[in-house]
Amino acid sequence: MKRLYLIFSVVIVALVIFSCGIKIPEKAPEKVKLQYTKHLEFPITTLDFKIKDLVDDFEGQLGADMTLVKTDPVEIKYATEVVFSPGTFLKGIENELQNKLSEFGGRFDLSIDTNYLATQFHGSIDLPELQPVEQTISNPEIEIPDLTIISGQDLPVSSGQNNFSIPTSFLSTLIFDEANLKSVDVYLQISNVTASNPVLIVDGVSYSITLGTKTLSNILLKKSSSVILRFNSASAGIAKITLEFRNQKLNYFKNLDASQLDEEKISLDISQSISVVSGTWKLALDGNVGIQIIVAGFSGNITQTYTAKSGSSTIGSGSSYSLNASIALDETKKFTVGDGIQISGTIELTGTVSADFRIAPKVKFTPNVQVKKIEDYPVSLTVPLPENVTALSFTSGSGYMLLSFEGINITGVSGTFGSNALEMLSGHIKVPFGGISLPAVLNANISGDVGSGGIFYSLSLPNDQNIIIASATISGVSADPVVINQPVPAAVSQLADSATATIIVKLNYDVSNITGLNLNITSNFFDVGNGTHPLSGPGIIELKSENKNFDFSTFTNFSLTLTPNIPSAITVNNVNIRDGVRLSIEPVLEKFEISSVDIKPQTYSEDFGTVVDFGDVFSGDFGFLKELDFALNALLGFEITESTIPATMTLYISGDPVNLTKGETANIGDMIKQLIKDGSALELSITLQTGSGELTKDSEIRAWLDLTIPLQANTPNTDVVINEGTIDLSTLNQVKDIVELAQLKFGTYSNTTGLKAKLKLGDDVTITLTDTQPTIELNKAQIETLADTAVPYKIMLPANSTIALNYNGQLNVAPYLSVDLKVATEVSLK
Repeated sequence: MKRLYLIFSVVIVALVIFSCGIKIPEKAPEKVKLQYTKHLEFPITTLDFKIKDLVDDFEGQLGADMTLVKTDPVEIKYATEVVFSPGTFLKGIENELQNKLSEFGGRFDLSIDTNYLATQFHGSIDLPELQPVEQTISNPEIEIPDLTIISGQDLPVSSGQNNFSIPTSFLSTLIFDEANLKSVDVYLQISNVTASNPVLIVDGVSYSITLGTKTLSNILLKKSSSVILRFNSASAGIAKITLEFRNQKLNYFKNLDASQLDEEKISLDISQSISVVSGTWKLALDGNVGIQIIVAGFSGNITQTYTAKSGSSTIGSGSSYSLNASIALDETKKFTVGDGIQISGTIELTGTVSADFRIAPKVKFTPNVQVKKIEDYPVSLTVPLPENVTALSFTSGSGYMLLSFEGINITGVSGTFGSNALEMLSGHIKVPFGGISLPAVLNANISGDVGSGGIFYSLSLPNDQNIIIASATISGVSADPVVINQPVPAAVSQLADSATATIIVKLNYDVSNITGLNLNITSNFFDVGNGTHPLSGPGIIELKSENKNFDFSTFTNFSLTLTPNIPSAITVNNVNIRDGVRLSIEPVLEKFEISSVDIKPQTYSEDFGTVVDFGDVFSGDFGFLKELDFALNALLGFEITESTIPATMTLYISGDPVNLTKGETANIGDMIKQLIKDGSALELSITLQTGSGELTKDSEIRAWLDLTIPLQANTPNTDVVINEGTIDLSTLNQVKDIVELAQLKFGTYSNTTGLKAKLKLGDDVTITLTDTQPTIELNKAQIETLADTAVPYKIMLPANSTIALNYNGQLNVAPYLSVDLKVATEVSLK
């Protein structure tokens, strides 16, 4: 057959040639040479090099002081500085003085006045919020009338097994298209023959039954069902058969005719309680309770009817002809909150109805209400004794304060404050203080019409009322002295001969209606304010030293003692609450300023330790970066402002010193680059050497280092390998002699890294990877070299080029060899 096909082909070609006027040999050739080209592809590798993933991996290795800037290109930054100025010269002393003064002032914060009382009667009333409730109707079922399938029918039977199919004409009379009989009593009576082993088969599912009654469950019955009654008969004859379904209960039905039910409808009774809050007070609600019915597979007519009650009182009702309903609440009906709300109702399904009760139906009740009225709402407020007050009473002739409300119109109040009865006054509540002793409790039951936005209350003293403190006993105010004894730090005395400072402290006091108090102050650094100061009324005690010179050869510590003279118990009598009783001291450190410092000649050193280990950072996938020449900046500076003090600075970069005099800067980038190349740690320490001289308040000695390493660099004179491996291309051995064309191509190519890379395959196949997809042709000699089981490949950075490492960059390449083979063969025609 093959030869016949070839001969046929030759004939066709011959005809074509003949038609062109070419002479055809008289004798057919014995052999024919055929040539065809086949295309093959050999994948080399896949490289997905994401800069983001690699940068994120080594970010944690940089240390707390170095930061990674995720830009294009990526940058590593480090900055540190050493600053000395008179403003920070005695910072420890300043902080200690501030802390002790705050401690001292915290002891004296006593007040018995209208503000104190007002703060005890200030707040809000939280009315209850009704929460949604969801009810699950468990195991609902619908009972339908009994069904007689066979009624005393005479049927011929044979000895052995008998099968009787229920006519489809009978099933078509079912009151549903299909339904699941959750339970059914199957009644079977067979007489005139001896029957046994009865089985009911519905749509191929067998249900074992008995003569008499047997309860079955979960029978799916359809108008289109195949229903077979099977039983064995001991003999042939005429059997009288009765088959009935009794007490049928459905939990799924489709297109059920509810008019065929005894009540001509399906009814579900609903009952749900919604709690409000415990208590005996009353409220009235405006709004509604939304009701949503969720029934799987429901269709048909639905009617919902509900009533809401609390106790015996009906507070709302509602109805609906859909799955959603609402109960409108009567805002005039008040009810006891502890009784809650009871919702009762009925869901009626009529007409042609479908529902799947195998998935439990749900009823969601969502209150959308607002409290409109309250009655006898309990408010209880306790007025405690002020701190450090052990007894406090008011005269019997004292007047009242007014408790005012926002968000409610008060219509009634009852209750007491202490033993005094509460009264209404123009929508406010009179709180009588006559004869009251603290602590005292206000117990009130309030009624009113509630607005929106919450209920708030506050207390005020009417202009025509006076409340008189009959007697108050104050005790427990600490009379312990506050002592500051802070040595001059050794570092300060070693650094400076002396300093000039201005220190100002103000003690703002208010001692009202208390007598016999004073404050003694002793200090070795304040020129003004030492001595004993009587405390009466509002006033200020000023402690001050202006431009005071501290000679550290003799001045060795800062000392200050504040000693209050306060009786163990203080009694005040007959004070109008408007005037109040107050005992407060508020210290303020107004100024702490070092204006000048006389510096000694000295040497100051600080070791910063290891800032970063480049051997750890530039390792693994980033190890190739050590071979690059970074254009980094590492600016080192040293300056002294507003001073003529001679000074030099030495920064040690991993042990190598860099010396600067004031005002000089230096770029130590070459030193950092060498550390990167060596994979060494960057360790920093600094030494400052100063001569003698003066620093003013505006002077500053500052040394700093700002290091920025942009991951943008030049490659050396040789290629830098970033990825390498081997690939099996031995398959080329089978075709290397018949290769017509070979090309190195890329199935995937994307290079946004900022890296200009080269791909080297074997010893002499090289291609440059730029931002555009390249293609390279391979000659026969190169193909023969690549036909091996382990062809080395390398991805490299080209020598003498500039590259960058872009945070958002990616090198995604999938090189492969594309080969066209020219295959020649000879076919014999004999």
